[in-house]
Amino acid sequence: MKKKIPYILAMILMIPFFVLVVFARGSQGEGKEIMTGNMSMTVVKENGALTDTEAMPLYLNIEKDGNYNLSYSWDVEEPGFLTGITITDSEGNGVYGSTAFQVNVSSQDVFLKKGNYEVNFVFLDSEDAFREYNEKYSAITNPVELEEYIENVGFDTFAKDSQADISLSAGVHKPFRAPAWAQILSLVTGLIIIALCVAALIIDRKSGDNISDGMDSIGITFAIFSIVVTSVQLFLSFGLNLFPIEYTPGLTSLITFALVALSVDVIGFPLLYVLTKNIPSGKITGQKFGFFRFVPYIFMTAGLMVIGMIVGTIVNNLLTLPFGGSNNAAIAELLLGSSPVPRILVVGILAPIFEELIFRKLLIDRLSRYGSFIAIIVSGLFFGLFHGNFSQFFFASLIGFLFAFLYLKTGKIHLTIILHMIVNLFTSVVTTTLLQKVYETNPTMNTSQEFLMANPSAAISIVLFALALVTIAFAGLIGIIFLIIFAATGKFKLEKIDGEPSKSESVKALFTSRYTWLFVLSTIGLFIITYLPAMLGM
Repeated sequence: MKKKIPYILAMILMIPFFVLVVFARGSQGEGKEIMTGNMSMTVVKENGALTDTEAMPLYLNIEKDGNYNLSYSWDVEEPGFLTGITITDSEGNGVYGSTAFQVNVSSQDVFLKKGNYEVNFVFLDSEDAFREYNEKYSAITNPVELEEYIENVGFDTFAKDSQADISLSAGVHKPFRAPAWAQILSLVTGLIIIALCVAALIIDRKSGDNISDGMDSIGITFAIFSIVVTSVQLFLSFGLNLFPIEYTPGLTSLITFALVALSVDVIGFPLLYVLTKNIPSGKITGQKFGFFRFVPYIFMTAGLMVIGMIVGTIVNNLLTLPFGGSNNAAIAELLLGSSPVPRILVVGILAPIFEELIFRKLLIDRLSRYGSFIAIIVSGLFFGLFHGNFSQFFFASLIGFLFAFLYLKTGKIHLTIILHMIVNLFTSVVTTTLLQKVYETNPTMNTSQEFLMANPSAAISIVLFALALVTIAFAGLIGIIFLIIFAATGKFKLEKIDGEPSKSESVKALFTSRYTWLFVLSTIGLFIITYLPAMLGM
């Protein structure tokens, strides 16, 4: 019984720790309301000039310097000119400005100093009006980008006479920031859980002679890895919150990528390598595998990815829509706000290398001695759970099963790394870059034939993005066909090893391993961090 005490205490603390983390991180959404307002008006353009160029201002009082959340939306029935939102200080200086034809919902972090401000909507019907607006609010600071934006908007194509019914709304909120003691308590709790897991590993070290011992050894080491990665990210993010940094989308994405790379690649992987070094490994005798035998796996990966993304989107929306929206928007905003170089390096190159080494090489080498079935199941499930959200869980688990099978069949980890790179580079790098190009060349998302013919760069970017989506769908369809053929012809079968447990024995060992449940709880905590803030309105 004494051997179980560290494990029991770690299990008891695990979920409260992640709930505490949610509150320690503060609000991820709007937070405390500082100002809100709604209005509707009709804007008329006669003889090439607007009768009204501004709406009624909303007044804002800021009592303390800091980052605030600005949320706004407008709906225009017949857009014939740009609409912009502005924030000006008491001296009339422009603090913030953003323009678009139509924005259903948008939310931005804005750094505001103590003082009084006006929040207003402005209507821009000409190139001169936009240049004057841009000079005051510095919406576009690069001269080349400014000229490209003006050209892409196509002010000369605006109707000379038009009328627009506009519904406008804006709000400013102060995100909740947890007191220092809450952040310190969450970090201390995380360190205690890590210490308890390490104590359990030392006190109750398994010999690995049977499948139950093997599952316990893998479970405890991956639980330590998961908690350490999470704690490192929390420690660093809490440290960053001490500084009143004026965040921009590019800086936010860069910091996020750096936190992931540092916690998983620099700290997590070496730690896991050391922890698993003394766990006995099986011998994987791989088959020769040429290029033409590898190609079907590219398509099957696409097929499983498409299936998993569809299921994941449905489940994710069922959990989040009742509470106001999906966390997919945050992921998309992170990717769209990032620059190509760190996205390629972290998402396209480093993530596939280290995730394959962690969830295929280190894990499967230790479990393959108990048979291919348990190795494949655990590899896929652990990989999916570690993503910490349902948007990615299903497709990560499905391609994880396929990658595990391929590694067991060939013994070549570089093949799964290549597949993983193809997935990440195409979905998170190529398509994201193309979508960024769409926004860059067509910021108002004008799809009229007249505009596209006058702006070939905008038309080309839309066509290229559409082709990328069609390519994914087509590759996925071919992949599903390959999956059916492989399953029907028995190509997913692997040779059994001597003394390999049956599937029922493997499943029993998986579900009865208490240390495996310790890892599962650590990843359930990641789901809590993802979904609890939305459910609580944070």
